[in-house]
Amino acid sequence: MTSKSKAITSIPCKVDALSLTWSPTELLRIKHLAKIGACLKGDIVATAQDDSLKRHLQKLSDQKHKDFLGLKAFDNTGYQNVLSRYEDACSKITKEYEERRFKDLSLESMHLVENEMAARYELRAMLKGELEVDTAARYDDRLTNLLDNIGVDLVDTLCCGEAERFVCRLNNVFTSETYMWTIKNNPSGRFNYQYSATLYADGVNAGLIAWGGKNLGCYVSFMGTGCDALDMSRLFQEIKHIPEIKITRIDLAHDDYAGTRSINVARKLAKKGGFNSGGRPASYMYIESGHLNQKVHKELKKEFRFIPDKGRSLYVGSRESGKLLRVYEKGIQMGDPKDKWVRWELELHSSQRVIPLEAMVKPSEYLAGAYPALSFLNEEQSVIKTIVKKTRMTVDKIIENQVISTRKAINMMRLICDMSDSQIIDKFLKGLVDPFSRASLPQRLNITTTEEEYLKQCEQDFSQQLLTT
Repeated sequence: MTSKSKAITSIPCKVDALSLTWSPTELLRIKHLAKIGACLKGDIVATAQDDSLKRHLQKLSDQKHKDFLGLKAFDNTGYQNVLSRYEDACSKITKEYEERRFKDLSLESMHLVENEMAARYELRAMLKGELEVDTAARYDDRLTNLLDNIGVDLVDTLCCGEAERFVCRLNNVFTSETYMWTIKNNPSGRFNYQYSATLYADGVNAGLIAWGGKNLGCYVSFMGTGCDALDMSRLFQEIKHIPEIKITRIDLAHDDYAGTRSINVARKLAKKGGFNSGGRPASYMYIESGHLNQKVHKELKKEFRFIPDKGRSLYVGSRESGKLLRVYEKGIQMGDPKDKWVRWELELHSSQRVIPLEAMVKPSEYLAGAYPALSFLNEEQSVIKTIVKKTRMTVDKIIENQVISTRKAINMMRLICDMSDSQIIDKFLKGLVDPFSRASLPQRLNITTTEEEYLKQCEQDFSQQLLTT
C-alpha cells in the first residue's frame, strides 16, 4: 500500500459538540420500580430518614467525647466550648437534613461527598423495604409517588454529587493539558433540570452542566471550545462503564482547509444520490448570502449580479429527524472572502437512534458512514441506524380497534354462515398452541411485568390442571 493510499484511508475528523445524560445507580432503581408499579410505604420512608439522622447525630456525639478526652482536668471553659460546638453542629446538621438542597458546584473540593454518601445509604434502606404494587396507575404517576415519598431533596443530593464529581475531574482527568476549567453556578436550571452551572475553558464559555431529582440524573453539554479542551479518549474510557449513560447529541466535523471538496462538489454528489441512505429521500436546503454588485454592459445597460461573498451552505436532512448534515464555507463566513476552508459537519440527536459512545473516539469512522458521499473520509465506516418506533397500545385501545375491524365479519358468520357464538370464538382462536404465552397476545400490547407474571401463573395452573385430569 502506498503512502498516498494510506492517507486517504482515514482523514482526520473531530467532535465539535457533545451532550450526555446519566443517572446514579440508585435512581435507575427508582425508574425500574415505577415501571413495575411499585410504591413505597410511609413507615419505610420514615424509618430510613430517622436512621439516617441518628447516624449523623451519633457521629457528632462520638466527636464530642473525643474532644472531652483531650481537655485538661477542671478546664470548664474548654468543656463549655466543646459542648457549644456540639450543640451548634447538631442544630446545623438537623436543619441541613430537613432542608436538604444543594445548588452550587465547586471545582476546589468535593464538599458534597459526605452528604451524598449518607443520602445513598438512606435511599438504599428505603428501597430494601416492603413495597406495594399498583399496575393501574400510569408510569408518570407511579414515579411522582415514589419521588414524593422519598423526597426530591434527597434525590437532588445524589444528582448534585454526581455533577460535582464530574466537574472536579475536568481539570485532573478529562481535559487537555493546555486548558484550565472554571465554573459559574447559574441562578436557575436548564433543559427542565432544576439546577445548572456554566463551564468555561480558559475563560471561554465551553458548555453547561445541569442536574436535578425530578429528572433523576445529570446532563452535560460541550460545544466548540469545550470539545477541543476535552481529552475524548480519556473521557470515553472513564464514562463507558456508567450504566445507561446516553449521548443525546454529537456533532462530527471534517475541515477541508484547501477547499478540495467544495459546496459545488457537495451539490454534484447530491445529484448523483450521494445523500441517499436507502430510506426516504433526504430533504435539503441551499443558502447563499452576499451582495448585489452592479455591472455595466457595453450598451450602457446596468445589471446586478448575485455575489455570494458571505458564504454558501448546503443542508441535508433536518433537526426534527435527528440527522442534519451541514456543508458550508466556514472561511468566508469567518470574514475572509478568499479563504477556501469548507466544513462538513454532521449533527446527530438521539431522538430516533442510539448513538454509540465509540463515536466520541472514532469521529471519522462514524461521519464516513452517515452518507455514501462521505465515504472518502474513512475506509472503515460505521452506520448508525434509525430506530422505527412501534406504537405501544393498551388493552382497551386494541379491543376498540379489533371491534371496528371484525364486527362485520362476526355478523356475517352469525347470519350467513349460521355459526353459534362458541363456533365463532373457536374459529378465531384456532391455531393458538399456547394461549398464555406472550407470542399469543398482540405484539403492540403494552403489558407490564406484573401482568406477565400473572400470565405465567395462569399457564402453570392450566398445565397442572391438565396433569390432574
